[in-house]
Amino acid sequence: ADLAKEGSVFIAAKGGAGGKGNASFKCSVNQTPKIAEIGADGERFSYTLELRTMADIGLIGFPNAGKSTLLQAISRARPKVAAYPFTTLNPHIGMVMYEDLSQIAVADLPGLVA
Repeated sequence: ADLAKEGSVFIAAKGGAGGKGNASFKCSVNQTPKIAEIGADGERFSYTLELRTMADIGLIGFPNAGKSTLLQAISRARPKVAAYPFTTLNPHIGMVMYEDLSQIAVADLPGLVA
């Protein structure tokens, strides 16, 4: 199942029917029962998950910490840089090239709110 859209749902397995807890056995004589019924087993499946990532490395930190400036310095990405907090509203991706022609993707993520 592709869960790329917001609100997408996938039920991996259905749970079993719940048993009666000790509250259902409570009465005026036995106010703290020590018994309970076991519920039915749920479904069991095995899945192989594939996770899509937008970058190899994510730069996270507080606002005005220099994340966008660092991304500009190490890649050819040009995120907006300004002297006020929360300049980065959406993630920016920069590709960092190495001498052996390998590359990694670095994401500049919006600032954390403490």
